[in-house]
Amino acid sequence: MPLRTQTYDLDEEVQRLEDRIGELDDILEQIDDNSAAAQFRAERTGLESALEGVRWARDHAFDADWTPQWDADVDEVTLAGLTAGDTAEIEDGLNGGGSGAARIYQVAKGTVEAPYIDDGMGEDKRIGAVSQLPDSYVRWAEARINELSGVGGNAERSYSELYQEMQAANSTQE
Repeated sequence: MPLRTQTYDLDEEVQRLEDRIGELDDILEQIDDNSAAAQFRAERTGLESALEGVRWARDHAFDADWTPQWDADVDEVTLAGLTAGDTAEIEDGLNGGGSGAARIYQVAKGTVEAPYIDDGMGEDKRIGAVSQLPDSYVRWAEARINELSGVGGNAERSYSELYQEMQAANSTQE
């Protein structure tokens, strides 16, 4: 079951992409900093590619001999967000390494208290519950669990501690 679905009107999507490209063009005309401009140019390149794809879907997909699977002329498409389980299945199928499933198992094991689990759940139900969560949440939880699983107390400060210390020092100088 997908996280959520959304139907995209292809004409509206073309307009949205063209508008964003226009905004980026305006920004790029005003930027002198090459490193900042590079980021905006990279975003613009990605949007141009997306625009090309959406225009193709809207105007030529049905007529293309090399895409017989696109068997209808349409004005819109509906897409679905993938769950962590979907993403893990894809990763494991493509990579054959099991890293996607391992992430879900790790978050299922490492979650102590959260709305998606309860004390009465067995391991299989916990794994099933985690697999239905958004992939971005599961990746975040995995990273936090990895931090908590590391060996601490070795007198080294984490990046977040160093950053907070730097922020505090900067705020006292201002």
